[in-house]
Formats: sequence, C-alpha cells, structure tokens
Amino acid sequence: MVDEATLIKVHALPYVSAIDAGVLSVMASFSSWHGVKMTGNKSLLTDVLKKRMGFAGLVVSDWNAHGQVAGCSNASCPQAVNAGIDLLMAPDSWKPLYHSLIAQVRDGTVPMARLDEAVGAVLRVKMRAGLFEAGRPSSRPYAGQFDLLGSAQHRAVARQAVRESLVLLKNDKGLLPLSPKARILVAGDGADDIARQSGGWTLSWQGTGLDPKLFPGATTLWQGIAEAAKVAGGQATLSPDGSYSGAKPDAAIVVFGETPYAEFQGDLRSLQLKPDLRAPLETMRRLKAQGVPVVAVMLTGRPLYTNPFLNLADAFVVAWLPGSEGEGVADVLLRRADGTMAHDFTGRLPFRWPNTAVPGVPRSIRWAMGFRPRRQPRRGNRCPNNRAWTIAPAAPPNTSRKVCRRRAGHWKSRTPARAGSPGSPACRRAWQTAA
Repeated sequence: MVDEATLIKVHALPYVSAIDAGVLSVMASFSSWHGVKMTGNKSLLTDVLKKRMGFAGLVVSDWNAHGQVAGCSNASCPQAVNAGIDLLMAPDSWKPLYHSLIAQVRDGTVPMARLDEAVGAVLRVKMRAGLFEAGRPSSRPYAGQFDLLGSAQHRAVARQAVRESLVLLKNDKGLLPLSPKARILVAGDGADDIARQSGGWTLSWQGTGLDPKLFPGATTLWQGIAEAAKVAGGQATLSPDGSYSGAKPDAAIVVFGETPYAEFQGDLRSLQLKPDLRAPLETMRRLKAQGVPVVAVMLTGRPLYTNPFLNLADAFVVAWLPGSEGEGVADVLLRRADGTMAHDFTGRLPFRWPNTAVPGVPRSIRWAMGFRPRRQPRRGNRCPNNRAWTIAPAAPPNTSRKVCRRRAGHWKSRTPARAGSPGSPACRRAWQTAA
C-alpha cells in the first residue's frame, strides 16, 4: 500500500512538471488507492489534480474503467462524473451510458454545473488544439492521399529514427561495427520476426499472431543485415539456434528479447525476461565456447535485468522496438563496403536499468546512457562482481572518463577524488542529476 507521503513525493511529482509544460489531458488509471478506484476518487481527481495542481485540461477514464467503481456498471456511473471525470471511455457501452447520464442530470444526481464543467474542459482542449479552425479532416492537407502511407520518404525518416535510437552498452575490443564482407551468423528467436520487433498495439491489441504479409515493405533485422552483406559481397546466414556448418563465422549477431504485449498482459513479477525467452543465452554461451565473437541485440520496450546477456556478449546493443525498418539496425551494426563507418551510435538510455531482478530492491545501474565505439574502454567492459564498465557522459577536465557503478548513489572513479572529479561529492551529485 502506497502511503500519502510516497504518493506526493514520488507518484504525484511528475504531474507538476507535466501541467507546467502545458499537458491538456490526464487519464485516470484502473488502479485503486486505499480501496477507492481512481476513476471514482474525487479527492485526487478534483481536489488535488484540478484544484491544488491547477489542471485545466480534461480528465478521461480508461476503457470501461467506470464500470469498476463501487455502485457502478458500464451502463451507468454518476460517481465517476461527480468525481471529476470529464470524458468517459465507453467503447461498447456509450449508448446506455449516454441515456443514463441524461437522466441523472435531470434528477440532480449529477449537478448541471458538473456537466457544464466537463463539457467546458473538452471544448477548451479542442480550442487550444485548434480543432475548430482546422476544418474537417477531409479538407485538410494530404487528406485522402493514401499513397503517402509507407512512402519511401517516410520510411527513410523511420529508418533514421531506428539508427539514432540504438544504444550501445558494450563493445569489447571495438568489435562493432562489423565488416559487411565478413561471415556473419544471425541467430536468436527475434532475428526474423517483424511483429516481434514492432511490439504491442501493432495492428491488434497485443500485436501477436500477425502474418508478415500484413507488413508490406517492412524489413526484419535479419533481412536488413542480409541485404547489407549481400551488397558488400559478404555472407550472412540465418540460424535461430546458432548452429552452423562449414567455416566458423567471423561474428554472430544474436537477437533476443521480449515478445509483443500491451497493458497488463506484459506485467512481470520480476524485472527480467520470462524463462521461455532466455534460450538465446545458451546460444550465446555455445558460440562463445566455439570462439565466435557475439553481438547481442535486445528487443525490448522497457529496462530489464540483462546482466547474464550483457556480461557474456562481446558487444551489446539495445534496439528497443525498431518496427518496420530493420535495415536501420544493420546501418549501425555494419560498416560500409569500403570499411568506413556508415553511422555511429548516438542513442542514450532514458531510464535506469535494474542491477537485480528481485522486485522491491532499490538497486539500479545508472548507465552513462551508452557510448560510441571510438570511446570504448581499452581494458574491456567488465566491472568487479559482474558489473559492466560504462563511459561517463562528460567527465570534467583532467579526470578519468572510465567509471563503474559500484553501488547505488556512488560513482567510483579510477582517479583520486578531488574537487570536480567523479569521486568528489559535488561532481557526483551533478553527474547523478545528469544521468
């Protein structure tokens, strides 16, 4: 149970910055606080959010969440409106809800002033968004030009976004970028799965069970790598389990990670991959035992405990969910045919990543947000106790850039602590703020 102090200091704090930034809509969650469903919690929605925080936008409920409020059903819930909900999300119950709300306003169950306030919030948001001046959707620029969907220009932008979002967390001995002329083995259960690299809410709620034909023009990570190798005169082979025959590969790219999910279907009891998704770790072990350098590419939409994969791989890349443009990953993993670097890694981690899979343990790795191959540590990326070396985002002059997250709340420098160094309290606080 979250106490009020924690609710204020931790969970409510982001709302202040969001409201100051001009956010115009807030969704009440399905969750409860002290036994009261948020959709029916007037104390938080009206008294705190609207009055104390000064939120003047609209508050919307989640999918039929009003039906979970005490004394309500999907067809009738004056409690939610009176609590401060301005817009009810009722995808399949809107008609009976509409009629019941009219009756409740007429008999005074829902005050007319509350209805006016809700309607005013919706109109205010539409006005600020310029919807009344924009005209009908069919009259706006590009309306009806469906040939623009998936156009080469748009795909180029998406491919660029994939390149720039990749985060390099490890690169021992400067393994990346690979030569496209090398013998490359592409393994892992996520290497050739367009739906998996797209994630949930893709064509369906969970994004699962989708035929590749539903993604015209899309490329998987494997297809992107294979094409780049083909153009350069190299050789790329797909083998999900990592097996191969003939000459030993010069390098293996193992693609692993989460399968698509949306909302509560993706809830985890511990911050790590589900057991049935960890098979690629054994593939990596086998390849390493055979002397094959391994590049681990992780597909995920959130930070997860990945130390076993991270410590085993020679290079580790977080690819997030690249969607339809798998070629964007190949653009950065591989060099040009002439050996020059096509694109450098520029992505940085936006969140802390867990240092343990045990829930409730306040320990996390504050990665220095990723680094570039040319700044790779000379002695490798391994810390004592299986922690990973990372690169500080911006070390002060005359100090070491190489740091290790030894324990939560403390930067450990390889140089003596002094004013302005990573080991000094002042610099440590500044770096923690930046990280």
